[in-house]
Amino acid sequence: MNQVKNVLSSLFEPLTKIETYENLAIKIALILIYIIVALIVIAILNKAIEQAFKIQNRSSKGNKKRSRTLISLVQNVVSYIVWFIVITTILSKFGISVEGIIASAGVVGLAVGFGAQTIVKDIITGFFIIFENQFDVGDYVKINSGGTTVAEGTVKSIGLRSTRINTITGELTILPNGSMGEITNFSITNGFSIVEIPVSVEENLDKVEKRLNKLFTAMRSKYYLFITDPVVEGIDSLDETKVTFRISAETIPGEGASGSRILRKEIQRVFVQEGIKLPQPIYIKNNNQQGKS
Repeated sequence: MNQVKNVLSSLFEPLTKIETYENLAIKIALILIYIIVALIVIAILNKAIEQAFKIQNRSSKGNKKRSRTLISLVQNVVSYIVWFIVITTILSKFGISVEGIIASAGVVGLAVGFGAQTIVKDIITGFFIIFENQFDVGDYVKINSGGTTVAEGTVKSIGLRSTRINTITGELTILPNGSMGEITNFSITNGFSIVEIPVSVEENLDKVEKRLNKLFTAMRSKYYLFITDPVVEGIDSLDETKVTFRISAETIPGEGASGSRILRKEIQRVFVQEGIKLPQPIYIKNNNQQGKS
């Protein structure tokens, strides 16, 4: 019984001393200081990294999207390093042997190896995405996994473990890098706008084509996304009610659909101004002819 009392007394005795709470308060204060210093250091380093890449871009005229991607990667790595140093320092202040933890990491690694495979796969895939330049921050991409589209939108950031994508409807999708299968990047090569415009078979086709070419010459200076003047490629189809013109234009990467919408809008406006007729269904055309007779 006396031995039990002695054990309990040795356990609770430190709690009755002021020095115990003073030491605890000092250690908590040190932890807060380390965390604040870490946040400040990370903010300063992130700013320095951004400035370094800006200077490099001004001197070498590098790819801005590529620079944003590398900035995100370097900042990510720097954050991991700083927090690792802070955590190991805090552990040492509490008398925990960091060397012992690192030495036992091999044994622990064997135990959790299968569980960590996903993390390792994410990191390795992240390196391949960045260094193979599969896509950059700001690119418009579509990500498939197992034949199903899991995300489509603009790349917000690329990290070692995951990629953030803003979808066209506004959601933020966070994808583990290892889950990405087929990647379609719409922002690498120039886009193409292709539209088919029907006009009435009764129209003067040379007049219509001449007016469209005049419109297209002015459109390139009005809309930045057109790399070349839109062109009338010719007549794509012909039947008893309509003639269909095929029109194409080269655009900046990822803007093919936007260019098509602009073309349709501008062509409709010119058709209204010039009185160019659109095709009518056969039954309306027949009714009009009967009414005239």
